[in-house]
Amino acid sequence: MSVDSKYCHIAWANSFDGIKFPLLADFHEKGEVCKKYGLWLDEAGIGDRATILINKDGEVLWSESVGPGGARQPIELLEKTKSLV
Repeated sequence: MSVDSKYCHIAWANSFDGIKFPLLADFHEKGEVCKKYGLWLDEAGIGDRATILINKDGEVLWSESVGPGGARQPIELLEKTKSLV
C-alpha cells in the first residue's frame, strides 16, 4: 500500500514482471490509513516509507520504517516474511 495512485501501483507491479498480490492505494482521502498507523508526515504531506506485515487476523507481526528517502532490502524483506508464516 502507498499513498500513490492505482496507476503508479500498476507501473510499479509491472516493473517486477507483474506481482500476484493486491495493492492498496491510500490515495483519497490521502493518507488515511497511513495516519491510522502513525506514518503520515504532515509537514511533508506524504506517508513515511515503511513496511508492515499483517496477518489475516489483522495483527501486526512486524514493521520497519526507513524514512521517506530510505531504501528497502527486498531479499531481507522476503526472508522476514518467510520466517513469520
